[in-house]
Amino acid sequence: MFKKKRLGVFLLTLVLALSAFLSGCSGSDASSEDSKNDVTLRILVWNNNPEGTKLENEIFKAFEKENPGVNVEMVYAPYDKFNDKFLTMSAGGDQPDLVWIQPSAFGQLVSKNVLMDLSDKEINKDEYLPNILEMGQVDGKQYALIRDAATFQMGYNKDMFDAAGVPYPSDDWTWDDFLNAAKKLTKVEGGKTVQFGIENYYTGEILVQNGGSYISQDGKTVTVDSPESIEAIQFGSDLINKYKVQPTSAQAHGMSNLFLTGKAAMKLIGPWDWADIEKNVSFEWDVAPMPAGKAGNVSAASYLPIGIGKGTKHPEEAFELLKFLSSGKGQDIQIDTINAIPVMKRHADKITAMKNAPENADSLETLLRKGKTVMNAPYTPEYAEIANKIQPVIDNINLKDLDAEKELKKIADQIRKEYDLK
Repeated sequence: MFKKKRLGVFLLTLVLALSAFLSGCSGSDASSEDSKNDVTLRILVWNNNPEGTKLENEIFKAFEKENPGVNVEMVYAPYDKFNDKFLTMSAGGDQPDLVWIQPSAFGQLVSKNVLMDLSDKEINKDEYLPNILEMGQVDGKQYALIRDAATFQMGYNKDMFDAAGVPYPSDDWTWDDFLNAAKKLTKVEGGKTVQFGIENYYTGEILVQNGGSYISQDGKTVTVDSPESIEAIQFGSDLINKYKVQPTSAQAHGMSNLFLTGKAAMKLIGPWDWADIEKNVSFEWDVAPMPAGKAGNVSAASYLPIGIGKGTKHPEEAFELLKFLSSGKGQDIQIDTINAIPVMKRHADKITAMKNAPENADSLETLLRKGKTVMNAPYTPEYAEIANKIQPVIDNINLKDLDAEKELKKIADQIRKEYDLK
């Protein structure tokens, strides 16, 4: 009887132990699976357009399908508050896993130590178009990968050119060619301008075309008062005040989309505008490279770096998403969804086949293949602050028809003194 009792206790103990062991194993698996299913990657973006958000989500859903258990959530901040939002979230322990980066603030974010250094990651440089990886580097270290890269081109109304008897822009046209066309395409009736040669010419583009800049790429020298910069800014002002081919702020007040509404013959546009133009205009249109100033046929790069927050709790999953967006299947999908130009060599010949691509879209392909797009925002911590001090001066030059050389030399000396630069 005693032996039977001892045997029963032994068997019961064995069963309980086995049960506990199996339960432990099962619990461990479940815990692991739950942990996997709970991985949510948050990415901070500034695009809050409903249609744009929908299309971005298509790319994220494709990633989620390839990576079961990993979810992607977009977090929004307005463009003009974007950098402050990311820094505030980072300081408060609520840092998103990935972040879109404004090039003008790249150096500041690196100096604040809020981005993960990706230099030790396996990245195949040979797969990318020229100059692409460098756009994600600060002081030789890789802090971001580029999802898409393009540049502004000159969009033009072919019907207006035809009516005025003006030849279409060539791929190697110059500022003189542009100005001659803009003059002929500007119409004045009863003392009022009813058609402008161009809607708007952006400062960043006009500086790059002439070899000018606010400060040098190494951030050590103020260059906004260099001969090239002065000439570029003066040319931009003259388009408004001397040649009157671009509207003044007073003329533009209350008006928008002059190009789309047939009140301007030319406008700076990018691939992100193609669908909107094709959808909303009744005239024939096309694109040409930006006209060349002293720097030749180069153009300011427009690109989207994406970084990983240094405080992410999911570094491996975050890098998988970054690779998916910058070199993986996301590159294949974005061609047909968000009209974003891929950065991989394998897609360089697909630009002309993109939805709503204009007839001369291959001119953009040529620029990207040959590395003719250049950065116009040095990655130095103070750049955004410096740019915010210079831009109002340029706006005032344009508004009041002030002497560009005099005004730029004043702000240049102020910046040299304030930031201890050359």
